[in-house]
This record gives sequence, C-alpha cells and structure tokens, in this order.
Amino acid sequence: MSDDAGLRTPPTRLSSDYGGAISIQDKTHKRRSGVRGIGASSWLKQQDLSAPDTPNRIILADNKTWVMSLSNREYWVLEPHEDADTFPTGRDFSEDGVYPLFCQSSHRWFVIAGEAKAQMMAKLCGVDLRSENFESGAVAQTQLALVNCIIARHTIDDEDVFSVFIDQSLAEYTLEVLLDARQEFLS
Repeated sequence: MSDDAGLRTPPTRLSSDYGGAISIQDKTHKRRSGVRGIGASSWLKQQDLSAPDTPNRIILADNKTWVMSLSNREYWVLEPHEDADTFPTGRDFSEDGVYPLFCQSSHRWFVIAGEAKAQMMAKLCGVDLRSENFESGAVAQTQLALVNCIIARHTIDDEDVFSVFIDQSLAEYTLEVLLDARQEFLS
C-alpha cells in the first residue's frame, strides 16, 4: 500500500505501542524530512526553523518540531505529531547548495521511553546512553545490534525518549532485537 508521496506503509505489526516498563513506539508514519548541502543551515532559518549550532545535536525548533543535526551540512526535521501523508508545504528546495533528504522513506523511526531504557540499550549499543553521559539534545550515529543507526535523546510530550532511526530494510530485525532485550524489564 502506498500513499500519494510514494511512501510505503510499514507492516501493521510495527504500528503500535509495545507497552510495559519500556515502551517502544513506531513513529514511521509521522513526518520527517531533511536537507543537506552547504546552504542547509541558512535554508532552515528561511523556513523559520532553528538549527543546532554543532553536529550530533537535536533541538526543539518550535513548539512541535525538532531539528536534528548530523553534520554541519545535514539536518533532519522531525514532526512527531504530524502524519507523513503530505510533504511539508511552502518549502522551496530551489536554492543553490540545498538538497532535500528523503528520510521519510529511507528510515524507520522508533521511539523508546521508560525509566530503564538506557539499561536496555546498554545490551545492544556500545554508546553509554545514561543521562549523565548522553544528555537531552545529544545525538549518536552508532550501531544497535550491529545495525547502523541514529539515536537522539529528547522529549516528546514532556517525556524523555530515545528516537532511533534505522534503515527501512533492517527495521523488522531491529524491532525483534529491541523486543527481545526489553523482556528483562517487563513488570
């Protein structure tokens, strides 16, 4: 099944909240886009979006939109409350040195919440994600169970979460690994 933008609908078994002591949500159907290029930071400012000052950071650009910097020339725009059924309107990519990123169709977006989320992730990831070492606003480009991923620590609806971005082709495997690791923390 595809929508007008040609995006694939993920399997239905991935589209719910896997509750318990650690919650794992699939936010793949929520809007995310991005820009890359020498003029990317300036382009974001023209869109009235703030950008992080340094790479590997995520900031709240307005009251509902997060901007994640993966380098000085690559930014992802995350809108966890907006459905991905349409591309953001009013965004012109004709400026020299700015190219759109299609992270909506390239990556799955999992959100992990719960007090034990850092302990669970320690079983899967070499980066220490405890709050004293990986504060809110931090981004790591790393591996989770030997799969390349991006992990960002921020808040959604005032809840401290990890947003995990995984290549679409490895999302099923990654979800199985996350659910298996979470078993220890179920109450």
